[in-house]
Amino acid sequence: MFEENDQIELFAIPTFKKERLDQFLFMTMKDESRSYYSRLIKDGYVKVNDNVIKKPSYNVKPHDKIVLQKKFKAPFVIEQDNLEIDILYEDDYIIVINKARNMVVHPGAGNARNTILNALIDSINKDEFADQERPGIVHRLDKETTGVLIIAKSEKIMRKLSEQFKNRTVKKTYIALVYGHLDQRNGLISMPIKRSKIHRQKMEVNFSGKTAITEYSVLSEGMFDKQVVSLLKINIHTGRTHQIRVHMSYIGHPIVGDKKYSTRSCKNCPEIALHALKIEFLHPIYDKTVSFSAPLPEDLKQFLIKCNINYDFDL
Repeated sequence: MFEENDQIELFAIPTFKKERLDQFLFMTMKDESRSYYSRLIKDGYVKVNDNVIKKPSYNVKPHDKIVLQKKFKAPFVIEQDNLEIDILYEDDYIIVINKARNMVVHPGAGNARNTILNALIDSINKDEFADQERPGIVHRLDKETTGVLIIAKSEKIMRKLSEQFKNRTVKKTYIALVYGHLDQRNGLISMPIKRSKIHRQKMEVNFSGKTAITEYSVLSEGMFDKQVVSLLKINIHTGRTHQIRVHMSYIGHPIVGDKKYSTRSCKNCPEIALHALKIEFLHPIYDKTVSFSAPLPEDLKQFLIKCNINYDFDL
């Protein structure tokens, strides 16, 4: 994989402050995105002191010799698809949508077409995103999760919004239906999360993982199939993969319909009763706080009626 042609040699100066390898390459080269260099490292195209390093998080040290093999990049093309998208708001800079259940956000392995990005690709400035594989995608929702999602129309707007998510100034409110009665009606779950080494498609609470904070309050309770279910309002202060699903399962109250993080069965229930209800953030151009809400999907509303739970709440 590592060729001796077209190499670039870099040296960390003696006074160099420790920094991640992908960040070092990004700041030094300044001709590609950080994610590009991260992929380059993972694919084995970077050597440090004559050793192939495949961890973007490797800390560059003073006097390190870094050899970079720049690989050819074929242009990343996202095809336009005519899908029905529920657009809640759109201006020259952002698109806010109500994501439908089982709709994938962006193309990936096994999903090259029929994603939200395929449907909206002609609405964004593709030229500004260069070779990015996920142009405009600021945050994501799981395939089975419904609700409000923001798409940036340019790289500049994407950077501004991403910074807000990084600084945790974006307020995200979810509605979730979970199994069981919660004695603590309001709670804060602060448990780190990382990818499972055994089941690579799952995340888990692990003290060596990244900080993850989930706040919840109980809105109502009901019964279905002789099981107590509780409707929760949830605010997440971090945005880890599967965060709400992992945290609720960890405290013994998995989300109804979540087959990945629950062993309980539920007939005729929604596939993961989790909905991104509301998002609030600073508009990247107008410099004012904006808020957008997505109505509950019909299958979740009908299921709440069966559970004798009132979903007509004011949040």
